[in-house]
Amino acid sequence: MRGLRILAVVLLTVAGCSTVRPKNDNPVMQPPPRRVSLDDSHTSGSVADHAGPAEVKTASATDEEDDSRVFNAKVVARVNGAPVFAGEVLERYGPYLQTARNKLTPEQFQELRTSIIQRDLRGHIERRLLAERMRSSLKPDQVKQLEAHVEKLFEKEVTRLKHELKVSTRTELELALNERGTTLDAIKEGFITQRLAVEYVASHIERPAPITRPELVEYYQSHLSDYEIPARAQWQQIQVSWNQRQSFGEAEKKIGQARDALALGQSFEAVVKQFSDGPTASSEGRWDWTSRGSLAEVQVEEAIFTLPIGQPSPVIQGKSAFHIVKVLDRQAQTHHQFFDVQDEIAQKLEAERQQNLPQKFVEQLYNEAIIETPYDLSDPSPT
Repeated sequence: MRGLRILAVVLLTVAGCSTVRPKNDNPVMQPPPRRVSLDDSHTSGSVADHAGPAEVKTASATDEEDDSRVFNAKVVARVNGAPVFAGEVLERYGPYLQTARNKLTPEQFQELRTSIIQRDLRGHIERRLLAERMRSSLKPDQVKQLEAHVEKLFEKEVTRLKHELKVSTRTELELALNERGTTLDAIKEGFITQRLAVEYVASHIERPAPITRPELVEYYQSHLSDYEIPARAQWQQIQVSWNQRQSFGEAEKKIGQARDALALGQSFEAVVKQFSDGPTASSEGRWDWTSRGSLAEVQVEEAIFTLPIGQPSPVIQGKSAFHIVKVLDRQAQTHHQFFDVQDEIAQKLEAERQQNLPQKFVEQLYNEAIIETPYDLSDPSPT
């Protein structure tokens, strides 16, 4: 159970965090493209800059294929001496880039690819480091067993891809993936790297020490406003509106009659039944617990939080109606007691600890690695 909880956290971290994104990136298990210089000139930019319509350019299929091969073969980083190629980082964006190529100028398309690499390269490197650490920590036969297990998991991914792309055979799947600018082998290698990274983090991070009572109390006291129970009141209302069916003068006369009836000793409930057209008129004008700050009519709210309980208010003129209110019960502002919320606080702190552990471990691996790249990876994207 402990391992499952940690693995769930890691999956969220690796799949949802922008510094550790799921992409296909396993250079260890596929022949690398030809290597080129790290002196890669590029322009900064963001994917969002090219989200809108742009000039459509024409290019032959041969030009498009050759350009992709050359660009994807560029070395964008070296990690402990091993190259990272542009194609590894861009692989998951195959369909998107294929569409974008036909909408952007060559310069815009170049900028788009460069900006994606700038944004995603650090997460790609982090996953590679995790996978390599996993392999190095196991004996050869253990690595084979683990990879065999991941192979079985990948077959489920193949089934999912077939369903998504509406094909029935592996050959048809390969052709469909080729049309989207990727291959089944590339997806497989990325899947294996991703799973190895997840398995390694899940098996090498120890559960933190239990949260102590002083920690719970400290959190409660420093977040007391989160456990506030605002002042609230139960009340009744006589409302007489002016609208297309009833003029302001007619409404004013009617609320005066209601006020006089109360003065003569009639019950509030009886007067509601006779004169009120408010939303709770059918239930004797009763409103359930109402928190301060929740009413649009400021004067009405002020009355229900200041009037003596059981005493009808004077006539209040609102935005589109006259009101007479009576407070039935009222509670002052207070807070949930620590005893009632300590379990909730403990769960919150535990979740925060578990969420932070994988990323701290990843950062440690990253800081220990020798990384060469022309891209600025000093300020990783926020989670």
